[in-house]
Amino acid sequence: MKVKYFRPDIFKLDDLEIKPPIIRAGQLVQAYMPVDRTGHFNPFHILYDPIPEVKEFNKSWEECCMDAAKELWQLGKPIELFWSGGIDSSGALIALLETKSDSDVLNIRYTQDSIDEFPLMWEKMVKGKNNPLSHKEMLVDTLFENHDIIKVTGECGDQCFGSDALHANLDKHADDWESIFTWPNGKLFNTSSDVPKDSEQNYKNKKSQLAEILFEHVDYSPVKIKTIFDLFWWCNFCFKWQDVNNRMIFTYSTTTEWQSTISFFNTENFQKWSIINHDIKHGGTWETYKQPAKEYINKYIKDENYRKNKTKEPSLIKILAGETNGEYNYAYRVKKRNDPQAVKLVLDDGRFWRKDEKIPDEIYKACLS
Repeated sequence: MKVKYFRPDIFKLDDLEIKPPIIRAGQLVQAYMPVDRTGHFNPFHILYDPIPEVKEFNKSWEECCMDAAKELWQLGKPIELFWSGGIDSSGALIALLETKSDSDVLNIRYTQDSIDEFPLMWEKMVKGKNNPLSHKEMLVDTLFENHDIIKVTGECGDQCFGSDALHANLDKHADDWESIFTWPNGKLFNTSSDVPKDSEQNYKNKKSQLAEILFEHVDYSPVKIKTIFDLFWWCNFCFKWQDVNNRMIFTYSTTTEWQSTISFFNTENFQKWSIINHDIKHGGTWETYKQPAKEYINKYIKDENYRKNKTKEPSLIKILAGETNGEYNYAYRVKKRNDPQAVKLVLDDGRFWRKDEKIPDEIYKACLS
């Protein structure tokens, strides 16, 4: 028996006498459900994609994309792609179109925001295939529950390149990683402007918990952790991978049917590429973040402005904000998490419990590490 998903406040909700330090490591990169893919600090026996060993690997980003698309078509079902116009989902769309046979069915799920984000791709590859949807139509439970269709997201792409959590501190990307412990309150945790800052004592306690895990955990990285960028990449790659792989289902919808929703970039090839090509993920500016992915896109859609200046945007947040008429803020997120329909725990056999439901003691006994 293994855990597929847990909400991070489950330890408080159910009065469990543990306070796992992994929660702090997750907060560093805004991972709602942090999972240690090295297997050392997980509070539960949990399902995760182990970080692959890399001996030799020479595939390009484009080759990784084409291989991922071919594997998806081999599933033999229609594919519904979530396209935001951003770098990750645009790369996935190109690969799926390039490897698609005449009998394969591809539906593109997008909004007006997607068109605005990458109008040239819409003009050349999307227009006439599917119509844009409203924000409220994008993430519907009935779609995720239909296992005759493979839903493909652009998730895990950001985890291959680093962390958008570093954006506000990109000028410090080359500093020694341990210098994060000198950052002031509000820079390390709770960095969103609408999230209340910690008290100074609480902030001190959080930093201590973070240090407890990081000073050991950096030694498990396949890449030597020297700089702040190295650290944020590693925490994103290791602790946030499963969170983003699962969040479309368990965090942003109310269904628990995950089995036919697949993150395009959750393959061994992409992970190996990330480990081997650590030095080319950015050129020191936000505009060069994910440059190899942008160069690949430019091969098929000649858009110099996109290639040179396109940056990561919170595409999923745009959908959520649109669903709530712009009210997707800290207060709304707290309200949503307190919804009795919010999922608290999901097991690999499909059993699940919602926020206010009692989880049997024998389940906890079997699942806790």
